[in-house]
Amino acid sequence: MKTLTITEASSLLEISRQRILQLIHAKRVKGAYKTQKGWKIPLYGKTRMPRIIRGKRGRKDQWLVKRRIKPTVIHVNKGLIGSNNNRDEKDPVIIVRKGSKTTYCSEVSFNGQCKIVYRPDNQTLYAGAKVWIEVNPDTKISLKSETIILKKEVN
Repeated sequence: MKTLTITEASSLLEISRQRILQLIHAKRVKGAYKTQKGWKIPLYGKTRMPRIIRGKRGRKDQWLVKRRIKPTVIHVNKGLIGSNNNRDEKDPVIIVRKGSKTTYCSEVSFNGQCKIVYRPDNQTLYAGAKVWIEVNPDTKISLKSETIILKKEVN
């Protein structure tokens, strides 16, 4: 019977290593056993997945629900364009947001699915942007002229 390590099982089940350890210590991972090198978790059935025994607490409809992955969002900062014109600067104005990471750049190229979205009534989404491009999270994105904009000190 094929077995997995904790790291392999956590990536297969898409949960953290710590959560796998919690489940093992709560005796909820069927057939898990400890060796000198660490824990071994057997695979079962046609799906070749570890078996997790259901707990007694929590909402059953929330178990093993995959996390929603936020799309990569690309938008142009209109304020920076005006600021560049007034100051004769060339700061990058394209903003790429992937999860919580924000990157400023001058050029973006990508291959894959994307869509342009216009929502003039939604002021809170993506720092007040009204038009943006949403890119599939699996799409490879190439950024050029990546820089960090530092705020000017006020005297």
